[in-house]
Amino acid sequence: MVTERTLIKDQPLIFTTAPPDISAPQHSRFRIPRNLPYRDAPAFKASIYYWWWAFLKRNTHYQKTCRQFGQGKLSALYDDFGDIFETDFLSWWRSHKYLFAEKTALIEQIKAPLEDTALLYQIDPHRPLSQIQEEIKALHMQAHNTMPPVLPKQTSTAKYPIYTNVSAHTLHKVLAVWDLRCTHPKASAYELATLAGFKANIFAPPKYGEKRTRAAIIAEAHNRRAQMSIANKANRYLRLAAQYIEHVGHGEFPKAQRR
Repeated sequence: MVTERTLIKDQPLIFTTAPPDISAPQHSRFRIPRNLPYRDAPAFKASIYYWWWAFLKRNTHYQKTCRQFGQGKLSALYDDFGDIFETDFLSWWRSHKYLFAEKTALIEQIKAPLEDTALLYQIDPHRPLSQIQEEIKALHMQAHNTMPPVLPKQTSTAKYPIYTNVSAHTLHKVLAVWDLRCTHPKASAYELATLAGFKANIFAPPKYGEKRTRAAIIAEAHNRRAQMSIANKANRYLRLAAQYIEHVGHGEFPKAQRR
């Protein structure tokens, strides 16, 4: 028997982490309010997908590929992501979010002999059970204008899955240090750290300016260690940024093999 089938419209997209376009708490299973990377940041910057886009913009090979209208070392990635420099993030996200969505097992709506609202769902036994359950819940709860509150840990089926979980606050700091290095190429690591807002626990100098007393020697040694600590932090963030930027050009983010 041949049945007539029509494509499902407006089927829900499922993400393993919060997308940038959450509009209302009752429609979301992700945390509301969201943990912003810095005070008064736009809400979409709390999503790791924004930082994927932001780090890709710093990849020199991708910059060149975009300038050459898709011709270059990262032409295959360009076919999916397009010219990310020609529009703002949210506009880009609306037309590219499917790249990060989980693959759906929902296939088509059957007009007969089932009810008009019936859905045919195909279960792939190779997919994680938790992912199948999550997708069925999302489809069911969509009809009730709500979503499940918790997403079980699962193996991603997205074309571009999140490599690992890193907070938006950390990604913001890592990228900030990278951008400061680009604008201040001759600055020391300690100077970059202070420009990035890292605070060193510096002891005040002796009241009378002495340098040879025990207290003065201890304070000087402590201050050197404190300055070195935030300088090392800046260097660590630079190494992370370099690896994130390199790997995002291969479609993997946020990926760092060593710190």
